Amino acid sequence: MLFTNKALSTLAAAGIAAASLVTVAPTASAAGCVRSGVTTGFLSPGTVVHKSNSGCRDLNVTYANDTSDVGWDSYAGFYRDAYGYWNRGSRGYVTVEDGWFNPGDFILVTDLTSGREFSVASLRNGGDYVEIAH
Repeated sequence: MLFTNKALSTLAAAGIAAASLVTVAPTASAAGCVRSGVTTGFLSPGTVVHKSNSGCRDLNVTYANDTSDVGWDSYAGFYRDAYGYWNRGSRGYVTVEDGWFNPGDFILVTDLTSGREFSVASLRNGGDYVEIAH
C-alpha cells in the first residue's frame, strides 16, 4: 500500500494534535474534588469521612503531616463495604513525604462510590494528619 506525502503529513499532523490534547487535558480524577482532613489510624482506619458526590472518583492525598520526626509515612486508603467491613484499597500502602500535593500524585483508592465511608491508615504510627481530595 502506497501513501502519498500529503496523506502521511495529514496523518502526522492529526497524531501531533491528538497528543497535544492528551497532555493538556486535566485528569478526570482531579476535577471538582472536595477536600477533607483525616487523622490516620495505626494500621487501621482513623477518622471516618463519607465520599463526596463530586467529579473526583479517587481518594487522593493532597497534604500529609507525619507526627514522627522522620517527615514521611506510608498511607493506605480504607473503605467500608455494603456489609459494614473495612477493606484496604488495592494500592496498599503508599509512601508519602510531608507536604502539599496535586490530586493524582498519590492515589490511595480508585473509583470509590459516592456516599461510601472511607478512612486512612498509617504504616509507621497513627495520629498523622492527611488531607484527602475525593
